[in-house]
Amino acid sequence: MGLEEVVGDILAAGRAKAEQLRKEAESERDRLLDDAMQRSHRLREGRMQEAARLIAQIRVRELAAAELEVRRARLAMERDLLELAAQGARQKVAALPRAEDEALLSAILAKGAEAGFRLFSARRSEAFLRSGSPLPYAGSISCIGGLVLESPDGTIRMDYTYDTILRETVDRTMREIYGILFAR
Repeated sequence: MGLEEVVGDILAAGRAKAEQLRKEAESERDRLLDDAMQRSHRLREGRMQEAARLIAQIRVRELAAAELEVRRARLAMERDLLELAAQGARQKVAALPRAEDEALLSAILAKGAEAGFRLFSARRSEAFLRSGSPLPYAGSISCIGGLVLESPDGTIRMDYTYDTILRETVDRTMREIYGILFAR
């Protein structure tokens, strides 16, 4: 065996070893790339699931907040409409024709007047009550109509003003009014 053959064998062995190392390196590279791709895929899937979970949470929160805001707006609107209805009723009561007002005052006096009591009313009813009531007229009060009866010592006060009667009626029938206006 000559030197050239030995050199040829060494070169061939070196090439074979280099080819083997290259194949091993390519195999290792492919394995590392595959691992990296799998980790990347798992990480991406995990992040996608987390993002989907966060989106669902945000959607639920936003929906709840929107529903709450709608409820608040509806309640405010309903309150405003009920207040408008009460104001309209007050205006109609305040604008009662004189004959109807005097008939109502007479009916109140017939049911509630007790001897010795004093009488208070709105200024517009003063002349009628001074002339048509057996009770002494004690003065005018700020109200849309009706009257107040007071015992001589001031311990008993019966409020028959239209303001009070209307407020009590509205309070008592608020559920019915609410049901009529905002039937669900």
